[in-house]
Amino acid sequence: MKTPSRNFFLKVLYSLTRKERLILYGAVAVFSISSLTYGGLFYKTKTYAVPSQGGTYREGIVGQPSFVNPIIPITETDRAISRLIFSSLEEMAESTKQSTDGKTWNVRLYDNIFWHDGRKVTADDIVFTVDVIHNPDSRSPLRGSFDGVDVSRVSELEVQFSLQNPYTFFKEDHLRSLRPIPKHLFVDLPVTNYQLTPYGLNPIGSGPYKVVSHEKDAGGFIKSFKLKANEAYFTHSPYITNFAFKFFRKDSELISAYNLGQIDGFGLSTAEPLKERPIIIRHSAHYLSSSRYYAIFINQSIAPEDLKKLSVRRALSGAVGRNELVDKVFDGRAIPFFGPTSIAGNVFTSYDPESIKNLELDLTVPDEPFLIQTAEEIKVDWEALGAKVNLVKRSLRDIQEDVLRNTNYEMILFGNIVKEGNDLLAFWHSNERFYPGLNLALYQDSDTDSLLEEYRRTFDVTTRANLLEQISSRISADVPAIFLYSPDYVFITTPTLQGVDDARIINTSDDRFADVSEWFVKSKRTFRKPIAQ
Repeated sequence: MKTPSRNFFLKVLYSLTRKERLILYGAVAVFSISSLTYGGLFYKTKTYAVPSQGGTYREGIVGQPSFVNPIIPITETDRAISRLIFSSLEEMAESTKQSTDGKTWNVRLYDNIFWHDGRKVTADDIVFTVDVIHNPDSRSPLRGSFDGVDVSRVSELEVQFSLQNPYTFFKEDHLRSLRPIPKHLFVDLPVTNYQLTPYGLNPIGSGPYKVVSHEKDAGGFIKSFKLKANEAYFTHSPYITNFAFKFFRKDSELISAYNLGQIDGFGLSTAEPLKERPIIIRHSAHYLSSSRYYAIFINQSIAPEDLKKLSVRRALSGAVGRNELVDKVFDGRAIPFFGPTSIAGNVFTSYDPESIKNLELDLTVPDEPFLIQTAEEIKVDWEALGAKVNLVKRSLRDIQEDVLRNTNYEMILFGNIVKEGNDLLAFWHSNERFYPGLNLALYQDSDTDSLLEEYRRTFDVTTRANLLEQISSRISADVPAIFLYSPDYVFITTPTLQGVDDARIINTSDDRFADVSEWFVKSKRTFRKPIAQ
């Protein structure tokens, strides 16, 4: 039975001409579309996108995992995977207290931290881990930084670190880099046998992700490493449920895999490989500032006598076109450097080009494409002023095992990684001149040594900033090295990946995973504004 209102509507509709009905239908359609559009805009403007649990992310890496362990990693790939599986002591710390003299640090753990096998993380695990680092048989890359650092158990959840000298960056450096390993799995084994255990490719950590499986091809090449979110993670379970690493032999294969949709993201130490093989599908490019810089370090003990002249070193530095290097080598994705820190300004605008005429130089260069290109560009700059430059190309392995160990170079193009605190002592103090020290220029200056020592024991931020400016100025003025640039770290991902902190400073490549628990590929909308972190 038709209702009166419907009868009335039909009478009105039938009374209209065909043209009038078409106009009415159009008006109704416009009104409907406008209402839907407005409703959608209202919903989008009045609600907020927030992370949601679920989804999969596939990260591509050049290299192979060998022994996934944060204190004895064999490869950079091991280090990267370890970042997701093992938590740092800084993250585990409910509280950190330092003594007034800066030599004693007490760290108390949260009470709800567990290894992936269900055992509770305790102070004993921390003490054990530091003991392994101190053991020379471990060959841990952390051993140098933990020399002179003793640790003792205070209670089940508290440890105390004792330092020989105060160190203002102990929390940011040591506690952040220390990722404990489970004592109950390794305590009965000699350190030299650790790599023989199944925990190399099936590690047990306390981090946001835990291992599910790994896959090899017929030749033994590990193709993938699969992880899943640790639902018992002591802060909150990661938003991305499944995380997979896929491994490749070189950068070009990595980029091709992304273009084919086989991976969702990858990192590059510089932007240089993207010039050879560009990305052709939709992507987000995260250019992350790096704390590393590259320079040509001058070994004045065996270099030509002329390099002992400040005027010659100033001319060599002034002749380098840093802005052109940044554009040609990195497509603009780097910062020119004129000293050991970014605060050093260009003091080489005036120099005597005649001072390097007829000078013959041997420049040792690691066989890395962006460093080779850099060296070739600098060779052109210097030879344009009458010098002769011989490029000595060596593999990175030879550089590390022979050239640096024996200081067998006149000049070497190499990089330093300086952490956020800008503690330069390891790179420029006189005591660090010889292997395994990192003073590649064999730089000696007693006043600079004193400033470097004072800097690392000064807790006042303003005083420390003044000291750093003095240190940077002194080293820059002496020109023990020709400082070149600090390249950005490049992180390419699909646009669906969100939560990446683009303001993060990268010390090492695995630092891109520092906030991995906050990444997400799925989201939902809510009327409640998210609380800013």
